[in-house]
Amino acid sequence: MNKTQILLALVIISIFGVSVTFLDLSHIIAKRSNPTDTKRAPKHGEVRQYTKDQRLKTIVNYYQGIKHGTSYLYHDDGETILLAMPYINGKREGVSKKYYEDGQLYASTSYQDDKIHGPRKTYYSNGQLKSVVNYGYGYAGVGTEEYLLEGTRKPENKIQFEKIGDRYMLSTSEACTEIRFLIGQLIEDSFYDPSDKNVRLLPKENGVYFVDTEVFTPSYLKYQDIICSCSSSQGNPIILKAKLIL
Repeated sequence: MNKTQILLALVIISIFGVSVTFLDLSHIIAKRSNPTDTKRAPKHGEVRQYTKDQRLKTIVNYYQGIKHGTSYLYHDDGETILLAMPYINGKREGVSKKYYEDGQLYASTSYQDDKIHGPRKTYYSNGQLKSVVNYGYGYAGVGTEEYLLEGTRKPENKIQFEKIGDRYMLSTSEACTEIRFLIGQLIEDSFYDPSDKNVRLLPKENGVYFVDTEVFTPSYLKYQDIICSCSSSQGNPIILKAKLIL
């Protein structure tokens, strides 16, 4: 092999080596720039989100990637708060507040361990109290209060019984929708869990619920606990209870 051939071979080897090095570097750069290979740091502190026209949409407070503190949702104007929701370690905890577009309070809701627990109050746009619904462990309870716009409290709804032969026909003193009548016990004698095995749905005939004393009332019982679950004209859950004396 003469000198010319030797020089030509060295040039080819050099070019090949540079190409391999360039390819290796390109691979490393591409790998580093790939967002799927980058571990994002957890959100921490205040995080704001805006609409396309730069109006404020949400403010969420985080601690090491977990919601902690009060989060805010805004109306379309980007200035008026729609909802203020408190969080502790990622769970709703405390009293949330929801507002009308003019800033007037619409509702306050109590939370505990990420579930509605305590009273939920709603208000008319003039500030007058509209309703109070009691909750426990995420379940609606007895004692719902509703008010008219001028402040007068609506009559308390009650379970009514009408005995016809061996049956007690069931109804409510005030009309409500999505009505169900059940027999059994409420949680802490106050809150209704639809999946609770301690309550069972009563039968109905021609749209009317009833208790058949020969089926549902053993002779040793002197009474039965009757439960009603329905929805009011305002859309509030209504939980009623009464003792059926035998």
